[in-house]
Amino acid sequence: MILPKLSCGQAGLLAATLFFAHGYSAFAASKGLVAYSQASTENEWRVLNTKEMEKAFKDAGYDFTWTNANADPSKQLSDIQDLLARKPVLLVLAPVEYEPLAPVPKMAQTANVPLLVVDRAIPGTPGKDGWIAMVTIDYVDTGERIAKDIVATLTKKNGKPAGKLLHVTGTTGASPVLDEQKGIDNVLKQYPDIKIVASCDGRYQREVGRMCTEDLLQSFQKGQIDGIIYDNDDEMMGGLSAIESQGRDELIGYLWGKDGTVDGLTAILNGRMSLTVQTPPFFGTTAVKTWEAYKRDGKIDPPLVFVDKESFDAHTPEHRARVIQRIEELKRLGVGCCYLNPEGSDWVQWLPYTGSGFRTALAQ
Repeated sequence: MILPKLSCGQAGLLAATLFFAHGYSAFAASKGLVAYSQASTENEWRVLNTKEMEKAFKDAGYDFTWTNANADPSKQLSDIQDLLARKPVLLVLAPVEYEPLAPVPKMAQTANVPLLVVDRAIPGTPGKDGWIAMVTIDYVDTGERIAKDIVATLTKKNGKPAGKLLHVTGTTGASPVLDEQKGIDNVLKQYPDIKIVASCDGRYQREVGRMCTEDLLQSFQKGQIDGIIYDNDDEMMGGLSAIESQGRDELIGYLWGKDGTVDGLTAILNGRMSLTVQTPPFFGTTAVKTWEAYKRDGKIDPPLVFVDKESFDAHTPEHRARVIQRIEELKRLGVGCCYLNPEGSDWVQWLPYTGSGFRTALAQ
């Protein structure tokens, strides 16, 4: 085909049109495709985790694609097959559960694609067994922090470290659930008069947490239970609604959560919850640094990379002030907003507290 001869002005106009139609990436050399297998998007934590992961890799010069397993390990394995067929330079995996995702390292090795695991673990050892490293949070430490606060709070309540607890766990089989329980056990084994007497799988979801709490409270009447552990703040908020609707006010203030959400922090300020431990969703920047270091050095040492975190309570005026400060920090990041299309490439509706969008907040 013979192309028409363009004047300098026409050529410039065409170039500008192409630039704004397709973006700068159409002209810049990409470092390759990064594929992200996300466990689910059932809560804001996961949505923000995906968005920040996408932004971090795109800002670093990579193309990016991702899939949503909808909390189904079988679907996640199928998603990974599809992602590997696209020949990415890196596969990033946020596993739904521990054991069911054991085949992934072999799948990645067969496809000759490096594997980076984030958030939850899979069987094997980071840096060996087919995955280059793991970027996560020390959930054993999280469990220990929660248990230490339980000991202190029940000692103040009962005059000694004693009491009976319920536990609404996260998704059964997920590594954070296993590790957090290990941390709780590490501490509570030193206090045999504090016992977890019943548990329920809340699947890290508010409504399921509410139903679990309703069922558990029907088995234990007033005076039989001293508090409830929740594996995330969403479950706790659902459980709190069940506690209040059933008139179980004796449990208000004797609840423990995880994630440090705006709702959870507000519950601490209102005296409804004792403590929450932050679980930051922002793994993308660390994942990029880890991958770039692996490309440069051929290994990650140490291969287990922890994201920083913080505990929150209102036990002292200073701690209470920090909770208030943290809520404002989260509001500036847009956390706690409403959205209609968490799986889309952009927000369909953005209703932040401060008027700043997600992409603006992350760029700050």
